[in-house]
Amino acid sequence: MEIKEIAIDKQETKLLQYADDTTAVLSDTELAYKLFQLLDKFKKVSGLRVNSSKTEGLWIGSLKGSEMKPLGIKWPQDPIKALGIFFSYDKKLLYLKNSTEKLDKIKKLINIWSSRGLSLYGKVTIIKSLLLPKVVYMSSLLPTPENIIKELNHLIYNFLWKGKDKVTRKSAINDYEGGGIKMVDIESMIKSLRLAWLKRIFGDNSGTWKNYLEYLLKETGVLVLFNCNYNVKDLTISSQFYMELLKWWSEFRKDNVVETNWLYRIWNNQEIRINNKTVFYKRYFNYGIQTVGDFCFDLNNIDSYELITKHIQKTNFLEWTGLRHSVPFDLRNAYHNPDHTALNPSFKIDGGLFDVTKKISKDYYSLFVRKKACFPNNVRKLKCEFNLTDEALKKAFSLPHLVAFEPYVKAF
Repeated sequence: MEIKEIAIDKQETKLLQYADDTTAVLSDTELAYKLFQLLDKFKKVSGLRVNSSKTEGLWIGSLKGSEMKPLGIKWPQDPIKALGIFFSYDKKLLYLKNSTEKLDKIKKLINIWSSRGLSLYGKVTIIKSLLLPKVVYMSSLLPTPENIIKELNHLIYNFLWKGKDKVTRKSAINDYEGGGIKMVDIESMIKSLRLAWLKRIFGDNSGTWKNYLEYLLKETGVLVLFNCNYNVKDLTISSQFYMELLKWWSEFRKDNVVETNWLYRIWNNQEIRINNKTVFYKRYFNYGIQTVGDFCFDLNNIDSYELITKHIQKTNFLEWTGLRHSVPFDLRNAYHNPDHTALNPSFKIDGGLFDVTKKISKDYYSLFVRKKACFPNNVRKLKCEFNLTDEALKKAFSLPHLVAFEPYVKAF
């Protein structure tokens, strides 16, 4: 019995499974009936059957919103749930079920723990171990609206300080020697969870999610884009999830990378435009033309074109000249030879390699916080009154954690 699947750019998908959860993606009701006939045959052989009361269907594509209810399963109007995440075409319902309900659970937990007389460090522990895990899984898979982040920050810090903030949030997220309490920066946490997907993207993983990403980035050279000096405003990607990933990767790279090799890559470069659009020519890229230096600016247009036609077919003089002229003079003059062999957008930092194929969310978070965290506002006063250097100040902030065991004493 043949059951055809839905194809995304010739990559076929019809079955998604994890543990005992199964999701079938089919193109029409006839195929759905065939699937249930096959499952019925499996029941006769194994004795295992589909639990119709727990099986739900969602119309997709041209059948979106259909009122048909075939197959004897549920076809709810509300969002359906798979692996802990709700799915719906209605964005308001989607965020209500996935975000607002999580916030309600956090509020209930806060009400329970607010009456326990916890120390400052005890509250931080509760926040890290019980409250934030409620949104970690959701934030790693779905876009998190700014209003949800704002509301979550309000709930968490109001619980921490019993009202208004006693110190700045940028100092609270600092480590102990920086005068902080190692509070979690929620915005950095969410960005780190998203950037951790780079490990999967550049790994050997395969699956529908990766096929979809490659389909979205097809016009930009697929994963080549992550090595480019792109601007997300130039991209026409329908997925908000991946748009956020690309935006945050661009910001993260700009804030942390010293070697700016990507600035000189030709393709998808926001500084190199033809008709006010960035460019990606696959045949040039496949030959190895990737950086500004590959345009042979030491030669004139005619000589460089004659050189390139020896290696690239189906090109013309006007196209080649247009590409060369689109490169700003400051890029030509500042050009240095970047590494052509880099297959993933890893970079050097603190004397070592930050390899995105090996890094997890914790690694990204530490770099985000290092850039964002700062000393408390009273640092300047302490330095002046006690004549303290930065190193002496760090030791002073660390001292209570070294000599005291009682958390109330530390917080005092």
